[in-house]
Amino acid sequence: FAALEREIARGARSGRGFCLLLMDLDELKAINDRLGHFHGDRVLRGIGEIITVGVRRIDTAARYGGDEFVVLLPETDPTGAFVLAEKIRIGVQDMAIELPPGGPRPSLSVGVVSYPFDGATADELMISADGAMYRSKRAGKNRVTGIPV
Repeated sequence: FAALEREIARGARSGRGFCLLLMDLDELKAINDRLGHFHGDRVLRGIGEIITVGVRRIDTAARYGGDEFVVLLPETDPTGAFVLAEKIRIGVQDMAIELPPGGPRPSLSVGVVSYPFDGATADELMISADGAMYRSKRAGKNRVTGIPV
């Protein structure tokens, strides 16, 4: 939240926008329930690695809650944010992780929002990102969704 507040202040001063991704692991409960928490932890670590490799040095990535991740993308327009979100989503979908056969495969539902269009405060941006992420879930999971124009 400190990084988000700093970026909002910088954006307000410079007139430049940025984007925020909110990602939720679709099948963590099923993985934990059916395969065990050991495998759930391995999936979470794998997603963390995929996100870390995918972001730039100026980006801020963090785990947000049990199965959610957030990425702050300074000086990034919505098109660039969607490209990165898709790259991460596909990386998770295709993640090379050994799980017992027949179990659920991990996937991500991603919400993409931009400052200042989808929110002018940290709370507004997080609420918008949460709404976009849940639209991804309602549309079938394993997808990237933004705020409708």
